[in-house]
Amino acid sequence: MASSTSHLTPIDDSIRTSDLFNTPDADVVIRSSDNVDFYLHKKNLECATGGFPPAETPSNLKDVVHLTETANILEMLFSCIYPRPFPSLEELDFDTFMLLVEAAEKYQFFGMICACRLHMKEILYPTDPDFSTNFTLKLDLHAKRIRLLHFAIRHDVRDLIEELRVILVNVPLSDMAEILPPHIYMPWPLSGTETTRET
Repeated sequence: MASSTSHLTPIDDSIRTSDLFNTPDADVVIRSSDNVDFYLHKKNLECATGGFPPAETPSNLKDVVHLTETANILEMLFSCIYPRPFPSLEELDFDTFMLLVEAAEKYQFFGMICACRLHMKEILYPTDPDFSTNFTLKLDLHAKRIRLLHFAIRHDVRDLIEELRVILVNVPLSDMAEILPPHIYMPWPLSGTETTRET
């Protein structure tokens, strides 16, 4: 399955349904922000997530659960609650990947969280030899690492914070001051060009 392509069937001018998630015995309907309905099994969601959907969600197809994510993001999320191959994260652009990561954390889709954490390693440590000589690629990689640091701080992903602490050790602390909360800023190491910490 191409991870960036949603499989949709028209219902009317405003609401569509996903071809991949349209089982006739579904007991919950989830609608994306771009009006795509996903017909799912509540038990699968409960087993694969940290309490999503909420227990009070009715098992009634007339009561649609509205989410703020688009269909392509939800389609990738829901792929991990059924016995089917995970989408290929390598095919995603970084912005789409970050939307998926945020959604996985928000709804606690544990399988997708693990897959995303593994893909983060590939982003943090690119194997393309051009990264060592191409200045534009280096800037892009640095920007991605900073965004991943924002994500790690926001969701308190301690191992990712520690990993980025080592990777970003040569970034001046003055550049990190606006990013790091106090409990992370104080133990953050000085870069090689700094001798004192601003207080």
